Amino acid sequence: MSRVEQGLLAAGIAGLVLCVLGISLDAKAMLGAWLPAAIFALSLPLGALTILMVHGLTGGRWGEAVRQPLRVMMATLPLVLVLLVPVLVRLDLVFPWAGADTAMLPETVREKLAYLNAPFFLLRFACCAAIWLALTWVVLNATRDEASRNDRNGKKFALGLILHALAVSVFAIDWMLSLEPEFTSTIYALCEASAEVAGAFALAILVLAARRAVEVMPGGEEDVALSEDLANMLLGFVLTWIYLTFMQWLVVWGGDLPDEIHWYVVRSHNGWQYLLYVLIALQAAAFAGLLSRDLKRSHAGLVWLAGIVLAGHFADVVWRIRPPLFAGGPLELWHDAAAWIGVGGLWLALFLFLLRRPDKIVWWKREVAHG
Repeated sequence: MSRVEQGLLAAGIAGLVLCVLGISLDAKAMLGAWLPAAIFALSLPLGALTILMVHGLTGGRWGEAVRQPLRVMMATLPLVLVLLVPVLVRLDLVFPWAGADTAMLPETVREKLAYLNAPFFLLRFACCAAIWLALTWVVLNATRDEASRNDRNGKKFALGLILHALAVSVFAIDWMLSLEPEFTSTIYALCEASAEVAGAFALAILVLAARRAVEVMPGGEEDVALSEDLANMLLGFVLTWIYLTFMQWLVVWGGDLPDEIHWYVVRSHNGWQYLLYVLIALQAAAFAGLLSRDLKRSHAGLVWLAGIVLAGHFADVVWRIRPPLFAGGPLELWHDAAAWIGVGGLWLALFLFLLRRPDKIVWWKREVAHG
């Protein structure tokens, strides 16, 4: 391993040690901080999986350019799924419906307990994990190089997108919406999927731009740089993300429903409103910047735009997941620092290790195939 990878691994291990200490002191607070970090890490391989399957159906030079970093993101999926295990062990400390006295729950929540119960929750997660691992193996095998594309893979990708959409929907309902089971949103899973795609594609652009001068590489059309194609695709993903999240807020505001409004109230008080302002500013900056052809033709401009989108995705995950799990004051933030250092260090160490050694991805694929 390189020194950078060793440093990240050491930071990840140190973060895990702090997390273990946090669990021994206050398991509820520690798991509340751990969940958003683990979900953010999971969002990157899931977003990469979506993009690669879409590209497998549509083609395009943009997808060939970012194929390798997206494949590396996908290969981190087993690690991220393991990172969710601590929450599975103590569901009652994270989800209000798990292990609670049913008589004390609101009626709207009691009506959902046929779905929201621990055994069924674990079964659904096992199914989602199995779907994602199977799709990862299929997509890694089908995207080794340009020659691996064929009509049969196109059919696999079409079916895979359907299964993936179902798994993401179930996961979003179980692991995010059920943090506040009174809240209902039929568009939430789409908001999550669009954020995953925007974040994964932004990271792939950053990795590609760190290795190549994409602004001088040819795009899909004459007199169009590859950086423009990548930026235009990123603009489409960002627009979808912004549109869906805005429409969810608009429907809730127009409907004036108490439970749905409360979801936004929790995230617009006690300091969380400042994170919301940052998120809105990042989305606005990304949208405005991606309309500029000069920025899209500039190496530094493309890097900044991708970095802004990735930062926006980070802020979005924290803003959506952390507030209902945060019950303490500023001193409780050390749990968040420990969680992000632990998860981030381990994930980045594995990501950089596989990025510099793509042959290890093939090894992982074969292990799954023969496992």
